[in-house]
Amino acid sequence: MEEGEEEEEIFGVPKAMAEEQRNTLGMLTQSLAQLSEHLAASEAREVKRLEIEQERLALERRRLAREDERVEMERARLEIEQQWAEDMWRLGTLVRAPFVQGSLTGSTRRELEAAKATDVEKGAEADDEDGMADAEGEDD
Repeated sequence: MEEGEEEEEIFGVPKAMAEEQRNTLGMLTQSLAQLSEHLAASEAREVKRLEIEQERLALERRRLAREDERVEMERARLEIEQQWAEDMWRLGTLVRAPFVQGSLTGSTRRELEAAKATDVEKGAEADDEDGMADAEGEDD
């Protein structure tokens, strides 16, 4: 290249400076293309990350729903056990009642009334004996 060619101007700018600017513009264009590719890849990764995060949140919601259901089932089970215990207590109280005891042993109503009358007579005899002992004690 001759010295005259280097001094040649393109649109009023020296040729060497124009080529330098053209090269710089080419690098900027190439960098811009790479940047857009990098941004597209970054956006794709971000979309994938958000999808995974949504799946994780959905799994967490299902886990919490199962936990709530488990807690509700446990509460219901405890409620049933408490009711069962109360029923057993009531049943035990009823078993101690005379009518139920008689029905469990197979006693008839007459036998129960006779046993009751016998208990009353024994109680009266005991009172009479106490009364006689008191009377004898007063005589002494």
